[in-house]
Amino acid sequence: MATVAARATREFDLIVYGANGFTGALAVDYLARKYPHLSIAIAGRDAAKIRARADATRDARGVTFPTVVARDAASREAMVRRARTVLTFAGPYDADAARALAASCADAGTDYCDITGEPQFVRDVVETCHERAKARGCALVSCVGYDSVPWDLGTALASEATMKRGGAAEIDVARGHAGRSRGGVSGGTIASAANVVAKPKSETRGMGDPHFFAKCAGGWADKPDVEAAKRWPSPQGTWAFDEDTKRWTMPSIMAGINAKVVARSYALNPERYGKNFRYDESDLCASKKNAILGTLTLGAFGAAFVVPPLRWLMRKTILPKQGEGPSEDTRENGFSHVYVVANGRDAKGEAVDSYCCEFEFIKADPGYKGTAALACEAALCLAIPEERARLDFAKEGSGGCFTPSACMGHVLMERLNNAENFSVKVQKLKDTVFLV
Repeated sequence: MATVAARATREFDLIVYGANGFTGALAVDYLARKYPHLSIAIAGRDAAKIRARADATRDARGVTFPTVVARDAASREAMVRRARTVLTFAGPYDADAARALAASCADAGTDYCDITGEPQFVRDVVETCHERAKARGCALVSCVGYDSVPWDLGTALASEATMKRGGAAEIDVARGHAGRSRGGVSGGTIASAANVVAKPKSETRGMGDPHFFAKCAGGWADKPDVEAAKRWPSPQGTWAFDEDTKRWTMPSIMAGINAKVVARSYALNPERYGKNFRYDESDLCASKKNAILGTLTLGAFGAAFVVPPLRWLMRKTILPKQGEGPSEDTRENGFSHVYVVANGRDAKGEAVDSYCCEFEFIKADPGYKGTAALACEAALCLAIPEERARLDFAKEGSGGCFTPSACMGHVLMERLNNAENFSVKVQKLKDTVFLV
């Protein structure tokens, strides 16, 4: 077992793997600008590309990060034993090398974070690594970018406020909503989605279930007496009027991964939500007409994307390629507002005051610059010993495969509110202004 003392002697606080990719490079720049005092190395499979990234960071920020090359099993295992935490941007993740990296971290007792939105990868890591990480006292945390921190952390914080400040005995439903935003479409996300839909049905069976991650180790698999999993419907599938926000809404393209992450958070700590808790998600629209048109457009895109020739044509012509990202103007001036509203009832079954968590990206598009900064702050919750010591799993001397909210919770919220690109606040629903 890698003890706290053993981790303290490691060479690096953090290794950023996949640092030569588009989002990885943004993360390296963020760390060089904000945390040059930490012991950080950058890594990847190609020595020349990693060296070039280090040189570019030195020229732009005056910070020289050491480089690590990890292109095979032996060098990868050596790499993870040099760091307290590994943060990887090397996608698509649903590949043998990506799974092996997570497993190497679990075996070495090294904390691990990624920004994947690929359900099968997350489930595979949970099923194969949870018990190994638990035994070695380390944390493996997937989905620490725009997929799926705003919704997962927002649900946890809004639910907590409704329970503690609103007087709820349990939460009935938490609903996530994407509001006003500006940002580019991720080529990496498109590549990941294409990778998923191209798989045979035998490999994707059950992936539509919101409890796809919750049924694994640490979740319902360890709680056979809990029946809540049977009462959770799939996220919203058409246009609808939302009573909380008083807005028309359309289905969320993010709900497929976000609902699974929130469900695992619930399965890890059901007492924080209540036995009847469920989650739903949608995008806020300016009018009913926009909600209908948005729903139909999303449906048409989804139908075309699952047809191999049409998917190939769209990726060749109109969709961004992997490694491509939005313009600097979009990255630097992008923004996003995500809202999660939690509704609950007291012990007598009466409705209580609902609370809303608003998660805002400021001067950062959510898919690239925002995700890079968000992932770095999440990883630093684990990489900085004083921060890690504040996390519940570390206090308990435990470990395993966690969600962002279940692992980092208020520590991550504090870090984000101290960072320049984020605002995370919780207030009563009636005091919330929803921007569409």
